[in-house]
Amino acid sequence: MDQFFPFNLPAPTAWYAVLYVVTLLMHAVFMSYVLAGSIMLGVAGLRGMLGRPASPSAWSAVTTVLTDWMPFALSAAITAGIAPLLFVQILYQQEFYTANLLSFHRWMAILPVLIVAFYLLYLLKAHRIEGKTAVQGVVAMVVMVCILFVGWSWVENHLLSLDKAAWAKQYETKAMVYVNAAIAPRLAFWIASALPTACLLLAWQLRAGASGSGAESAQRAQRPLAIVASLGLIVAAALAWPVVSGVLPPGGAGTQQSSMWAGMVIAGIGVLLQLGVWLVGAVGRPLRTVPLWIASAGMALAWLGVLVAREAARLSIIASEAVFARHERVGTLAGLVIFLAFAIIGVGSIAWIVRAVAKAQRQANRTNE
Repeated sequence: MDQFFPFNLPAPTAWYAVLYVVTLLMHAVFMSYVLAGSIMLGVAGLRGMLGRPASPSAWSAVTTVLTDWMPFALSAAITAGIAPLLFVQILYQQEFYTANLLSFHRWMAILPVLIVAFYLLYLLKAHRIEGKTAVQGVVAMVVMVCILFVGWSWVENHLLSLDKAAWAKQYETKAMVYVNAAIAPRLAFWIASALPTACLLLAWQLRAGASGSGAESAQRAQRPLAIVASLGLIVAAALAWPVVSGVLPPGGAGTQQSSMWAGMVIAGIGVLLQLGVWLVGAVGRPLRTVPLWIASAGMALAWLGVLVAREAARLSIIASEAVFARHERVGTLAGLVIFLAFAIIGVGSIAWIVRAVAKAQRQANRTNE
């Protein structure tokens, strides 16, 4: 057992690595909704599906829910990203900061881009442009480009932080873009992984009557969601090992290889659980509460396995006695209590907001009936 993540690490490093993976898992759920949701809205906008009068198409309920909930989802993704951002700085201080500094202006561009995306999401649901198909389509496509830019930037930053051989050249040339052939497949992997998670969350929302959706529209949207989720799972499964192991130098993963394989096995079980549920939905069978809970468990396992394998690969490159010693020093600063207190406040606030909005929505639905 002691050869697997995190038991193969010194106690302080293991503690921070576990907190990082757990908090990153929470962020990944909201991030998936935003990433996949922005693509769904962008494609719908490109096809002129936004701004039309309500129609009984399979995607109309999905786009309505996404338009209503994307601003909240983006806020939640950013908020949930604060904790893993803290732990990534503790775990990988030199590598993370160096990558940030080497692409400073380009890297910091994600902040104004996120602000633009955030306000455009509110504009997308504004009554002022309601019914204007072309305007809503352009807004949705710009949001999609903004979110994809942020995703690309994080992938680029991650790979640059691991490529120490490229640091000197990146600094000398003052290049604002880091070129690496692994960026495109890695971004494709995250997009493919985000699709089934977003589809699952949308299925739960539609089942709960979000944005006034009824049982008929929820059932109608279930099959296309299942097809998209299934395709996303298949692509993500095909890319998973090449993407995770592709960052390793020649010679393999060293002491972390067992953890990488264990993570992939856990992720594989999660993918199979999800795929089994979604394939049933893809052939038109109704997905009720139990299948959706099974898919939810599979989603959690898939993300947990991928994140464990990802961090095992990164630690195999970065870990050293000096790094472990730094983690031990940081562990003596007693900031954990403060972090946990604010984590509880943050999670509790988000849960209260979701519950309050859902309650108000149910009351509105009953009034309209």
